Amino acid sequence: MAAVLTADLKKATADLDEHGYCLIEGALPPDTLDAVRTRLAEQAATEIADGTDYVYEDGANQRVWTLLNKGGVFEELAQERLILKLMGHMLGPDFLLSNIDANIAGPGGTPMFLHADQSFVPNPWPPYPLVANAMWMLDDFTADNGATRIVPGSHRLGRGPDYGTDDPVSETVPVCAPAGTVMVFEGRLWHQTGANVTASERRHGILAYYCRPFMRQQENFFVSLRPEVLERATPFLRHLLGWEHYFSLGMIDGMPREGFRY
Repeated sequence: MAAVLTADLKKATADLDEHGYCLIEGALPPDTLDAVRTRLAEQAATEIADGTDYVYEDGANQRVWTLLNKGGVFEELAQERLILKLMGHMLGPDFLLSNIDANIAGPGGTPMFLHADQSFVPNPWPPYPLVANAMWMLDDFTADNGATRIVPGSHRLGRGPDYGTDDPVSETVPVCAPAGTVMVFEGRLWHQTGANVTASERRHGILAYYCRPFMRQQENFFVSLRPEVLERATPFLRHLLGWEHYFSLGMIDGMPREGFRY
């Protein structure tokens, strides 16, 4: 059994619970999909041209980091309401944006190493996810062009892959869906970027990564975020970025003198 394309929130949450991931059909309307993909492709090309790129696998794959600094369309993706509802289902009512970046898989690359997004957490894991991800599919994701591959049921194992050995639980399957789909998956699910074996297709995806509020964020927004992005950020985006305290964490000169106190 596997998650199926759906536009129903109840079905999506049920798939998250059962399979560790869900697929939201048509999450990006065509006009928005085109705008986001165009902006990402422009940014990726600019970074290659000016030498600031993060290209690896002998030029096959490219990451575009810190997308909040690179276009308002990415700020909107990070705050998409349906995705935030699903994050709340997995991570609780208060959570942070850990990172938002792009993964562009080109021909000739090899599969990414098998991992879970909370692999930095020591075993055994608690019986709930500590982080979760949303993969925005800007192209059709296929078995040939590097679709995300998962180990079904791995979110129930309570651990990450056993590196250095032939882990008996390591067979992956591709998650295929049309452009405009978003794959939401929890941090315990083992997965990897697949190999792109096409002749010329480049598979574009954006990962919006969230974490429970007591976890350290992947991106250090306090250092890397451009001042103008913070200045125009909505109050909710500032909250997602960690500019507010959570109980006794993230304080500034101790507890606030007014309002909620721990």
